[in-house]
Amino acid sequence: MLQKMKENTFSKIVFFIAFILIAVVNSSVAQYNFKEIELFQYKKKEVNWGLQFKTGNEREETQTDLWREYEELDTRNVTLHFENRRWNFEDYKQERFNFNIETGPFWGKGNWIDSSAVANTGADQKVLGLRTAAEAGYASRFYYNRKNYTLVQLNGLARYDIYRQNSTGTSTDSNNVVTGLEEETGETKFRYSVDGRAGWGIGRLNPMNHFMVADYLLKKYHSERNYSQDEIAQLALEIGRLKNQRNAVAGHKNDVEIEQVQKYLNKKMFLIRNENLPEDWETGEFNPRFNGNRIEFGPFFKYYNLEPDFIYGGYVLYDNAKYCNFKWNRNFSAGVNYNAYKKQDWILAELNLGWSYFIKLRSQIDFGIKYVPGIVLNGSEDVGSVNHGFIPYFGYFTQIDSKNRIDLKLSYRISDDEKLMLSGPEFSVSVYRSRY
Repeated sequence: MLQKMKENTFSKIVFFIAFILIAVVNSSVAQYNFKEIELFQYKKKEVNWGLQFKTGNEREETQTDLWREYEELDTRNVTLHFENRRWNFEDYKQERFNFNIETGPFWGKGNWIDSSAVANTGADQKVLGLRTAAEAGYASRFYYNRKNYTLVQLNGLARYDIYRQNSTGTSTDSNNVVTGLEEETGETKFRYSVDGRAGWGIGRLNPMNHFMVADYLLKKYHSERNYSQDEIAQLALEIGRLKNQRNAVAGHKNDVEIEQVQKYLNKKMFLIRNENLPEDWETGEFNPRFNGNRIEFGPFFKYYNLEPDFIYGGYVLYDNAKYCNFKWNRNFSAGVNYNAYKKQDWILAELNLGWSYFIKLRSQIDFGIKYVPGIVLNGSEDVGSVNHGFIPYFGYFTQIDSKNRIDLKLSYRISDDEKLMLSGPEFSVSVYRSRY
């Protein structure tokens, strides 16, 4: 009863905070109305390298009728990180590709259990070692008209750990004889996964990055008059034309791009040159920022080289993003997927309500909350209770200069039943250089 009261109270607090934030944001920003035919292209390739520190909880469990292995770890990881990312958003397709590889020391503590009919062993553990991981992903939405598209998405991950493990605990044999356990062992662990989905969808999330830059530059450097949405959009198309020509390997020349922007402002909009424009042109390099709606559905699969090893099912996902003005973006998504597995099935949903706040053309703050309910199914007549999960999150990204970046992410998973989601904090901070 007390637990249920706590859950209800927490849900009411979350709802109240979300309601207040929506009211404040919507009442304090100007609104744009973008037409369906008003599409912006976004093409960018960037190469990033630097250092990353991250923390989180990890859990693995394998269970049969005869034995059970369980491990839980609270880990810290410092890595040298290399990443290649590419976006290609055009009228007829939206493609995204990423590849990253990282390596560095990791350490942590937790516990493990090895239980069978022969013996039951449990121990606290501390680990210290080296972790290397590689990840790649590709997603393509192909539009065969303005609204309808097909989706193909594929991701792969491989991770190799080599470490020393110190364990302290007890072992109980089949005769209930208890013996102490204290050992140091060398361990290796190789994990890999592949997941993919296909789908069909309606709608589009339109990248607003170039519109954002145009919006900001006009109002900061040429505030002597008001600008229509069409005028901002036309400048955004020119900015997109210039940035889409960049090459991440050869680099680009900011002074040449700025000169062309100045010529456009003078010739097309009759604005006098502003010599301070270069101060902001080198920044504004955010990840895609969207406006629009889309809904998609289709099948998916996930393979992991440890139980649960193969999951398949279907999903439905709705995304909504609102470009309120240069400073604010409101983001909402709701999805549900049915997961089929050889032992049991489950239904998992996720509702995400968040906001992004932009500080000039340099920094971005993201915050919001996710609600993750789930139901375990043990046959059509054995439906479990709903497990509730909440994930408040916060993110901060800033561009120190034209090349150096800091990216910070913080979230905390709150779950009333850890079968579907492990409770605890997740934190990462990256300091890196970017070439684009």
